[in-house]
Amino acid sequence: MGYKNKFKVAFAGAAMLAASSLAASAADFPTKDITHIMPWSAGGGTDTVMRTFLHYAEEPLGVAVRTINATGAQSGVGTFKLMNSRPDGYTIGTLTWDSMITVPYRKLVPGYDMDKLTYIANITLYPTVLAVGAKTPWKTLADFVKDAKANPGKFKVSNSGTSGIWHLHALDMCEKLGIEVNHIPFPKGSAPQREALLSGENEAASVSYATVSSAVESGQVRVLAVMSEKRDPSFPDVPTFKELGYDVIWGGMRILAVPADTPKAIQETLTAKLKMAFDNPEFQEKAKTTGMNAYWMDGPTSKAYVERTRVLANAMLDKLAAQGLLTK
Repeated sequence: MGYKNKFKVAFAGAAMLAASSLAASAADFPTKDITHIMPWSAGGGTDTVMRTFLHYAEEPLGVAVRTINATGAQSGVGTFKLMNSRPDGYTIGTLTWDSMITVPYRKLVPGYDMDKLTYIANITLYPTVLAVGAKTPWKTLADFVKDAKANPGKFKVSNSGTSGIWHLHALDMCEKLGIEVNHIPFPKGSAPQREALLSGENEAASVSYATVSSAVESGQVRVLAVMSEKRDPSFPDVPTFKELGYDVIWGGMRILAVPADTPKAIQETLTAKLKMAFDNPEFQEKAKTTGMNAYWMDGPTSKAYVERTRVLANAMLDKLAAQGLLTK
């Protein structure tokens, strides 16, 4: 047998061995702890929600899930770390609006490419809320609007970073309300954003309810209105902007993803085990009591949802760019 033929046989044998090994590893998956990359700060709304959910995922997975926080670039740093992780199913990561829309639009991280990731499940869909500190005089949205119109640009409304999810939502809110505010960015996450609200550093925040739910329960924060079609069952006493006469409907998502080259069988196993955790009655009860807005979508459905949202968001970002308020 010639050298070339020997090489072909050896190569084919190695490929078959690799495929056999991969199939075996997929069938046995998982056999060790899984690392979960959280691209936002510890203690924030997304960090808290996803740690809670993944706690319930440990039983069906049969292994522990270890969360590490990798912050920066409006979630771009942690997401880029996920993109470059080994595609074996043992590294998963949470993606949010900014990970999937803001960072790639603004090219905040060199080499960042969403095609390097595959969505495996959406865990929550949550509306944005307008929250204010308890020490402010505002009891209703009308109170806030009245004072904001009387004092253009005076009041500070925090967000998760310039051109990010809650900044865009606050900009649309202010346009519809006919007010001007001072937008304050917190690009590392909602934990420092919440602390600034509690301390009185900022009077208001455009944020998820999960971020401020405990502060609402303790009387430190009030939620004036929610950006959803209907009142949220987690906080039914809070009116929507829509019912108050303002067409402001926005929210965010929390999606789990893996590197795109992760074997299909392992992706399917992860999705199936995560669905078991999601359907756990204890998790569902926890989701209701903490206002995390649990909402299941598999990977392909999540991708379609993100693409529809991206079209709307990019139109707003293009508008900011055209006004010279944003650079790509």
